[in-house]
Amino acid sequence: MQFAHPEILYALSALIIPILVHLFQLRRFKVQEFTNLAFLKTIKLQTRRSSTLKRWLVLSLRLLALSCIIMAFAQPYFSNLKTKEIRPELVIYLDNSFSMQAVDSKGMLLERSIQDIITHLDHDLEINIFTNTKTYQNTTINALQNDLLDMDYTQRQLDIKTILSKGKMMFSDQVNNPKFFIVISDFQSTNSPINEEKRDNGYKLILIQKKPLNPENNFIEKLEILALADEYKLDIKANSSTGKNENITLSVYDDQKLIGKSTLKKSNKYSTSIYVPKREIDKGKLILDDNGLSFDDEYYFSIAKQKRISVLAIGKKTNTYLPRIFTKNEFIYNFQNVNQTVYTDIPKQDLIVLDALERIPEALQLSLKSYKESGGHVVIIPSNSSELPSYSPLFDVQNIIITNSLKIEKKITKINFDHPIYTAAFEDKVKNFEFPKATNSYGLNKTANTLLYFQDDTPFLVQHENVFIFASNISSADSNFIYSPLVVPTFYSIGTSSFKIPKVQYRIGDEHKIDTKRTLGRDDVLRISNKEGSFIPLQHKQNSKQQITTKNRPDKAGHYALHHKGDTLQYLSFNYASDESILQYINIDEIAADSIAESIQNCLDIVKSTVNIKALWKWFVIFALIFLALEMLILKFFK
Repeated sequence: MQFAHPEILYALSALIIPILVHLFQLRRFKVQEFTNLAFLKTIKLQTRRSSTLKRWLVLSLRLLALSCIIMAFAQPYFSNLKTKEIRPELVIYLDNSFSMQAVDSKGMLLERSIQDIITHLDHDLEINIFTNTKTYQNTTINALQNDLLDMDYTQRQLDIKTILSKGKMMFSDQVNNPKFFIVISDFQSTNSPINEEKRDNGYKLILIQKKPLNPENNFIEKLEILALADEYKLDIKANSSTGKNENITLSVYDDQKLIGKSTLKKSNKYSTSIYVPKREIDKGKLILDDNGLSFDDEYYFSIAKQKRISVLAIGKKTNTYLPRIFTKNEFIYNFQNVNQTVYTDIPKQDLIVLDALERIPEALQLSLKSYKESGGHVVIIPSNSSELPSYSPLFDVQNIIITNSLKIEKKITKINFDHPIYTAAFEDKVKNFEFPKATNSYGLNKTANTLLYFQDDTPFLVQHENVFIFASNISSADSNFIYSPLVVPTFYSIGTSSFKIPKVQYRIGDEHKIDTKRTLGRDDVLRISNKEGSFIPLQHKQNSKQQITTKNRPDKAGHYALHHKGDTLQYLSFNYASDESILQYINIDEIAADSIAESIQNCLDIVKSTVNIKALWKWFVIFALIFLALEMLILKFFK
């Protein structure tokens, strides 16, 4: 037994006072002689004996009552802790990722975990809880109950290393406090490696793995839309986490209207094609018939009216290959002679191609400098006799072009497939193609962002900010690049990258740049909204377009409208990443833990038994009252 205030026990020494009073009280029996009647002596002796017993009983009861009162004020308790000032600390990680939507014998994994925590954890115990999105410190279950019951699922998933690091930081610096870190998760497999890291023994790590009854889930992996003459072709690829399903039913909606239906067959690798009328589909939606996770059963997409990209080529004479790449259905292509350039047209362009100019006039230099600084994209095809200083407003010539034109034949043999221009153009890395060559080229700096390389690993095409620079005049006999298979994907991807055409769908959590041709006033802003609310995205004025950037918001899948004042410019569709759709789990034995609990109840019972403090002061108060009551009874009825 321990005491919260042991110094009060010194008051027990005061019990000597009632003992002295009882032992040395001056009250005595007075002897009165009677006639020689022997029986009166007998009565006298009996009275003395009963009085002495009564006094000792009263003394004992009073001493016991006073002792119990003193003990109650000292606040005794039972605990395995050394002192009551030692405060047990509990940190809980609760996984609220989408994979916790899976179902066990009692319901969804996350909902059952929350119910077990509320039911089995002491409501007055101070705890720390964190999830993938929120952190609650120094609180109690009573204060958190509503927040826990209203908890939302998220696609954000912390890896094991982050969980352990964050949990450790939430403990105090008190070395004597017993510390417990409980990790509640399904421990879904991620790309992050699991390394058994060395950690201190300042806390006990307890893992609780929640497992679904049936780890099976179907989800849409990819959607590609091909525009045909009179209709759209929707190529849909789905997947199954186990592959047990032979057929998966798929429905296609335009808002609330069913416009197509198909069956995804395992024999066809869960792929299918659906044809829909060629028109704008603002709120398209694919719905899978699935009994697994619910967050990935719906896949949102939008097909907006195609906005054409403006491309202006400036040179001395027209060429034939650019008009065939920048076709009328996707681009507005124009050519202007360098001596007849309409400078007011430059800010209206999305891409400007400077085609083999020997010298850029000063007026054009100023216009291009302003255009480039406002976010405009420029492609420079140099002449073999270019006056390089005239290109200075577009880039630092001395740092990019490091040598003059050299007449050495070199083949272009290497493609940087990791560059965004070629990531969009090639699905696979192509190695077998007809290598183009250049017989006359400039030396470009290797430190620039290189897209294409010569056989000697020197750059052929580099990017400097928004400017793309070729090492050779591809419009002349100096290079046969325009006759190679690379010319179309290179210029087409540069053209499409100059104006961020709205995609059919965006993945939540990634950074997306979206352009619109809307002309805004000085204080005007664009907003993104749906039925649940709206927000103002990061936006930047670029010549004739307005560019918005999204990353952390929106954070929920669905259709969103891009607004300017009261006008809806277009609809944007956002979907969750499919990383959590595959229900595969790690072996938690690989994690350095003190113990692995079978259930939350067992784990919390262990914690409670370890840190439980049983107060006893109420019992001592009760016993004090009992002793006082017995004393009163003895004084009244004991003769």
